[in-house]
Amino acid sequence: MSTAATSAQAQLSCPKCQAPVPYFDEANSTHFVCPQCESYFEATDDKPVRAIGKFNGAHAAPVLPVGAVGTLRGQQYRVTGWTQRRESKTIYQWQEYMLRHEETGIYAQLAVYEGHWMLVGPAAQSYKVQMRQIVETPETTYNIYNKYKVQILFAAGEFDWDIREDEQLTVTEYIAPPHMLVQEKRGKTEHWYKGLHLEPREIADAFGIPSHQLPYRNGVGAVQPPPGTAAWPVLRNFTLGMALLIVFTQLAFLVIKPEKQVLAQEFSSGRDTSSTAAVAEALAAGSNRVIVSKPFEVEGPAALEFRVGSSLTNQWLEVPVTLVNEQTGRQYEFTKNLEYYSGVEDGESWSEGDPAQDATLAKIPTGRYHLNLYPVTENGQDLPLRLQVSQHTPLHSNAVLALLALLAYPVLLYGWRSYHEQQRWQNSDYGPQ
Repeated sequence: MSTAATSAQAQLSCPKCQAPVPYFDEANSTHFVCPQCESYFEATDDKPVRAIGKFNGAHAAPVLPVGAVGTLRGQQYRVTGWTQRRESKTIYQWQEYMLRHEETGIYAQLAVYEGHWMLVGPAAQSYKVQMRQIVETPETTYNIYNKYKVQILFAAGEFDWDIREDEQLTVTEYIAPPHMLVQEKRGKTEHWYKGLHLEPREIADAFGIPSHQLPYRNGVGAVQPPPGTAAWPVLRNFTLGMALLIVFTQLAFLVIKPEKQVLAQEFSSGRDTSSTAAVAEALAAGSNRVIVSKPFEVEGPAALEFRVGSSLTNQWLEVPVTLVNEQTGRQYEFTKNLEYYSGVEDGESWSEGDPAQDATLAKIPTGRYHLNLYPVTENGQDLPLRLQVSQHTPLHSNAVLALLALLAYPVLLYGWRSYHEQQRWQNSDYGPQ
């Protein structure tokens, strides 16, 4: 494509209807479409004007009219022509607008398919296609996305080549969003082009068109960037770093303050007759008896993990527990309800409940402690009761909650990006699916 061109609009006569046909590139344009009768004809300096025919395919009205001027990515272009195209063996159709750079006269194409826009220009080099149908560059790897032949359905404006020759090309597209490499091949001759995804807002702003007049964007475009493209690398690295910090912090606590069992004792829930005062206290609490554990030492501040269990067979056991600091008298309370039922119904075994449960008390100060237990059973049954107490038990739930909170948005964004990629490759015969 030559870079020489004039800025003034010229005219010639349509060989069919004699209507004036305006055009912009006197030095290079050779093929034209009459805006009056839609005839396609050739006009060169060394040959008389020759009518070729007409394009009769169905087409949509162009969004960018011939002659429109706009500024894309800081460069001013004029629309000199457009074509309605389709893949020769499918129903997929799109439009391509010829854009002429107002200063240099160099041409580019602006393609739109189902509302997805891409700016395409000549590549600075040729590329080698690898065995796996990929193109590797120093920056990235392009994967094959589509391969087809073109059918021209309609055209308007002016062109510097016979656009019918495009129907002889085999077009192969390789993508690395937001970029695309396009190989056009005819026999042993090939040309390479490079495309860049554009947002519809850029088109509207560049040519002064209301956004609602642009084609509705449907699905995911071939090189449409996945959501969060700019933020994803930073977010991914930050999330990984914070997740490792949480894990290492949890491991450090295990080393600095290892878990230690401070009490392991077994009791009986039956009524205590050894002390009238104890019985009175227990009955006032609704229990069969009051049970006092052996004293134990706590090196605080520490989290205490309690394991309360029993041997139950279609029974229940309620155990209110009070942790008492023997120096200060401060108390900490919790209650555990144990139950376990099982049986056979319609030849199938079933069970429900849990004969053992855990409880945690956090930030317990240093000191000497004992436990008061007030077990309650159905009809005052005598049931075994086991109790274990450990200090510095790592609160894995806190770490898990922190990790879940940290990973919530990245996981959501990752899923959104994955779905985006699945939608992208649904329109390709070469996708990973």
